[in-house]
Amino acid sequence: MEKSKFNLFATEESKSQQGEDLLITPFINAGQLPEILEKGLQVTNQPEMRDMLLLSMITNCGYALPAMRALHGKPRHEYGPELMTMVLAPAASGKGIMNYGRKLMADIELANRGEVYIPANTSGSALISNLYEFGGKAIIMATEMDTLSRVLRSSYGQFSDVIRCAFEHEPVGIARRTEDEFVEIRDPHLVMLLSGTQNQLHPLISSRENGLTSRFLCYYVDKRADFQDEAWDADDDSLYQDTEADVFLTLSRKLLERYLWMKNAGHKCLFCFKDSQRSCAKRMFRSEFDSYIGEFPDEFDQTLKRMPVIMKRIAMILTGLRLDMSKPLPEKVFCSDEDFRTMLLIGHKLLMHAAIIFNLIPETRKKEATPVSGSLLSRQFFEMLPADFEKNLAVIQASTLGVSVKTLNYWLDNWIKQSVIQRVAHGSYRKTA
Repeated sequence: MEKSKFNLFATEESKSQQGEDLLITPFINAGQLPEILEKGLQVTNQPEMRDMLLLSMITNCGYALPAMRALHGKPRHEYGPELMTMVLAPAASGKGIMNYGRKLMADIELANRGEVYIPANTSGSALISNLYEFGGKAIIMATEMDTLSRVLRSSYGQFSDVIRCAFEHEPVGIARRTEDEFVEIRDPHLVMLLSGTQNQLHPLISSRENGLTSRFLCYYVDKRADFQDEAWDADDDSLYQDTEADVFLTLSRKLLERYLWMKNAGHKCLFCFKDSQRSCAKRMFRSEFDSYIGEFPDEFDQTLKRMPVIMKRIAMILTGLRLDMSKPLPEKVFCSDEDFRTMLLIGHKLLMHAAIIFNLIPETRKKEATPVSGSLLSRQFFEMLPADFEKNLAVIQASTLGVSVKTLNYWLDNWIKQSVIQRVAHGSYRKTA
């Protein structure tokens, strides 16, 4: 197995070789993937785009296999196949191909009357409400991560705790003031697929201690896509026997059949590894853990410890896509050796990508002993403000204390000079202490 590290300071020649080592699909043999994934990948021959498409399809398929379950950890915890995926790639790198993952879900979305995808620019309470109305299962797909970043920065959109709970299927709830009722989702199943540029990462993940990073399957692209010759092909559609749209139209129908087969089965299907596979996986992830832990700080530990859960979910999806629908849904199913090898390959590669993205996140700044100077009222008001805040909300909060806008502006200017806050955008601030 190739070396696990990716050197950010390598020469251009060695970077090219390392970039090839980061790829996934070139190391997967023809026929090694389930039919739906195999045929979906045929719409592009560019390696990075094939990788992004594969991860998009696998992530969306996590929703389409509602009966699949797996046990993990001690005490044993039951997990569904829902993944949270984050792709970082430069502009013009072909990230748009990930939208084919949603095309794969078109018939399921239609069958569920559109109650599948929740927009990323929603508030925390709206997220829970929509998830509740959708029966506790939904997908958030954002092709520009700054859409979600803006929501997470706002006082109305602090739902990072919902994301954390959904990863573990832990209960989430809100009190609806208008309806005077409490809404609780005891077993949330949330799929997330985010993509964006490196500049869009920092507003979303502000520090290495942020627990969101370790819950995401991370993929990093450092180069733009190649020139698309087919953009200048003939315009006569009759020249094409199988267009991309036709391919995914067919695959979408097949995925709907599988979704309904599982949904109507009336019972869960427990995914398991064989004894030999468990032993092999333990050795592999122990080796990876020991390899990374010596070179990365403590904050990377949570990524290393959650990666086996993510990989088990991927193996669960691969297995679920292979089950024979001509027979009743089994109550227990074992991973094939073929899907197990695919899982190990993807797990090894994704740890390399996770390490790169971790290095892109700034280290947390240490707080000063006495960060804020000024009047007692200004210091108390500073402590009342959240870590990220908008000026218009600060104005409203200040008015309740009898503080004028002029005084608030004076405080904000002083806090910027003291370096205890920074202006991240017009009217948006972030505490640094």
